[in-house]
Amino acid sequence: MVSVTRTLDAALLAERPMRAPKPAGLAGAHQPRLVAPFFANDGDGLTLHRYLDEDFVARFLNDAQAGRLNGTAAQPWFREDRFGRFKDEPTLRLPMHRSFYLACAEVNCAVPGAPAFDPKKILGAGMVVRRVPADGTPQRWMIADGQPVGWRSGEIPDHDPDDVRRLTARGLLPPRFPEPPYSGEEVVPLHPLLVRRRDARGIERSHTLLWGYLPLGGSARESADAPLPQANGTEVPDFGLEHPWPLGSRGAKAWDNNDGLVMDNGVGTVGFIELLQTLVAQFRTDDAADGDNAGLRTLLGQLRFHRIEWRVFGDNILPQPVQVSGETVLAWLDRSAPALVELFARIVRREAVAGSVALPDGFGGTRDDRLLISEQQAADLRSLVALRTARAQVRFDDGLPLPRYGQTDGDRFVALPFVRWLDDCGCERVAWGPASRVFRVASPFDPDAQRPTTVVLPSLDDFKRGLPRGVAMLAPKSLADVLRKISPGIDMKGDGPGNRSGACWSFSFSLPAITLCAMLMLMVVINLLNLFLGWLPWAFLALPRLCLKALKGK
Repeated sequence: MVSVTRTLDAALLAERPMRAPKPAGLAGAHQPRLVAPFFANDGDGLTLHRYLDEDFVARFLNDAQAGRLNGTAAQPWFREDRFGRFKDEPTLRLPMHRSFYLACAEVNCAVPGAPAFDPKKILGAGMVVRRVPADGTPQRWMIADGQPVGWRSGEIPDHDPDDVRRLTARGLLPPRFPEPPYSGEEVVPLHPLLVRRRDARGIERSHTLLWGYLPLGGSARESADAPLPQANGTEVPDFGLEHPWPLGSRGAKAWDNNDGLVMDNGVGTVGFIELLQTLVAQFRTDDAADGDNAGLRTLLGQLRFHRIEWRVFGDNILPQPVQVSGETVLAWLDRSAPALVELFARIVRREAVAGSVALPDGFGGTRDDRLLISEQQAADLRSLVALRTARAQVRFDDGLPLPRYGQTDGDRFVALPFVRWLDDCGCERVAWGPASRVFRVASPFDPDAQRPTTVVLPSLDDFKRGLPRGVAMLAPKSLADVLRKISPGIDMKGDGPGNRSGACWSFSFSLPAITLCAMLMLMVVINLLNLFLGWLPWAFLALPRLCLKALKGK
């Protein structure tokens, strides 16, 4: 893959015409020209057509053959679908809103009379979508080695957007099979369609249309190659504020010797409990295979619990207090992680109070010793926890897909068509067409973009007859042993029949019962929110309807 990329980069730098073009008088007779379709209005380029059902392809083809297509601005949705914060341009709904858009352009010969271009001479056609913020330069959605890299600014050339195909056609790259992963601007295919229509003079003419589906999805993953933030950075967020002093920077002050005692007689401080929640529940420091935890595990392996014992030394008659070291914090966390998670759950349920409950020892009991850390150990712990939090954020951002279409002020888009053809020299060339009108893309949860959907709820009779024969879920033995405990009285003990051999279990639910339970829980939550926030008028609409026989199931 690296060699292919280097070859591609070298070819891009060395690109040059391989053949001298012929005079335009002869070659121009076969040159295609992309224009707005014959039915478009003034100002329309590539036209957009909206359909509200899944048979949009068949609908579009029938409309094209029957002459029912109109320009973009002449369609009602172009004026009506202007909602949200920005209403200067129409907003295109998403497929999840059950709305689908097709794009259409026309290709003819660049000669007097503009006859239809022969579809057999079209090597390929496509469409690109570009971001055109009102106060910035247009951006292209780029792909490198088959992976989307997001919107990129810079000079936009007029050659073929497929880098490998373009350089192969120019003889700068050798043909390969299979072809290397796609690199260049993302392309949506367009398909030729030959239609015959009568013009204003009553003369029947042929028109070569290029049409295709306009997808409104896609995302790119940002690769977090930047180094981790350092503690002395001026613009670095203070991740230490997640925990109180001395285990974090929240409430920082001058060091006091009493700050180092974070657990006494088995009872940890509130700050130590919060740190344990981060170490166990978030960082999973008990997972030795996670390389991001290496620094923390090293430091935790140096921290030891201790007890105070009274011993007599030498000729002394009175016993002296002696600090006797015990196991490391790391060994305790590796053993006690499940018990600590259970303790955290009890604290959340207010069954235990942080700072007054003894910590589990991992053997079924509680600890009764102490943990004292030095000023340097506390500083090292704060630094390691901050860096580990930054690493967790980097890994999260690295795996977080950023959507292709946003809804900010600068998220304005146009679609442009192009066509590939062979000139008289046998060279593959590209002709670009006019852009569509500017549009925006709706948010998935935009209330104005939603379209009504009917879901017929089950009746009480369906609930009584609804046997558990719906969606089936296959659970492995470890999960099945836990799930079966929530069904008392059905002869499913901890090691019930058939599971001693390690068999998986299949669980199925009654769909009517699940639907009714979901509806009841939804109404409970909505009413609770309405009690404090008054959400009911915006979340629930009840309209009386006749209970027809079809709804009764008769």
